[in-house]
Amino acid sequence: MAPELQVILSGALTFGVPLAVAVRELIVTRRGGGWRPERLPEPRPQKPLPPCLIPTLGPRRPIADAPRPRVLEDA
Repeated sequence: MAPELQVILSGALTFGVPLAVAVRELIVTRRGGGWRPERLPEPRPQKPLPPCLIPTLGPRRPIADAPRPRVLEDA
């Protein structure tokens, strides 16, 4: 097989086939023949978390090095 023919066939296989499939899918989807789910499944009710898995926050302590709010001064 000639090297030129091998390069052409490799390029056609690499880019041509996926591009042809993508174009076909776009055409089929525009016609309305695309895949659609028949019915969405009903959501299952979620159980609440047990108390051992709910994080509890302790009392808040003031931070000694907390930044003070900025006060704007007249220029």
